[in-house]
Amino acid sequence: METKPLDCGYSMTMNNETNQWECNMGKCGVISFENFLCENCCVNSSIMEIFNGFERLAKENLEFREELEELKTTFVQISLSNPDFTYWVEFGNCKFKVGWGEISNATIKIRCSQDVWSKILSGKAVSFIEFFKRNLKIEGDLQYGVLYLDLLELASEISQDKGVLNNE
Repeated sequence: METKPLDCGYSMTMNNETNQWECNMGKCGVISFENFLCENCCVNSSIMEIFNGFERLAKENLEFREELEELKTTFVQISLSNPDFTYWVEFGNCKFKVGWGEISNATIKIRCSQDVWSKILSGKAVSFIEFFKRNLKIEGDLQYGVLYLDLLELASEISQDKGVLNNE
C-alpha cells in the first residue's frame, strides 16, 4: 500500500504540458500520479543522505579534504528526472556542501534519470559510459564535470573503506 505525505493532497496541480495531475512532494520534487511511488521519494532522500555523508567526509577525512583543497570553488546543479528532483553541490577550496533545489550560479549542470544517477552512485553504472550512451548530460565546464564525477568516486571509495556511509 502506498502512502502520501500530508502536503500532497494540498499541492496537486494539473500539468498543462503533459495533461497529468502532479503532486509537489516538497524536498522530493514534483511527481506525476502516473509515476507516484513513495519509493521515489525515499530514493531522493537516500541520494541526499549520500551527499550529506560526503559533506561530513570533507570535514573529517584528510585525504578527501586535501583533494578538495587543490580545486577551485565550483557549483554543480544536478537535475534528476522520473521523478523531477534537483539539488546542488559546491566543491573546492577544502569544501563540499550540498543543498536542496536550484542554485543560480552553477558552472556545471548534470541531468539524468533518477535510476541512472542511483546506479552511478551505487557503483552499478560507470558515469563515463552513461555519458557516452547519452543517459548522463553535462553542460558547462566539461573538464570540471569530469573532475566532479571523479571526486564523487573517490568520496564513495573512502566512505566504503572507512564505513562512513551505509547506503545500499
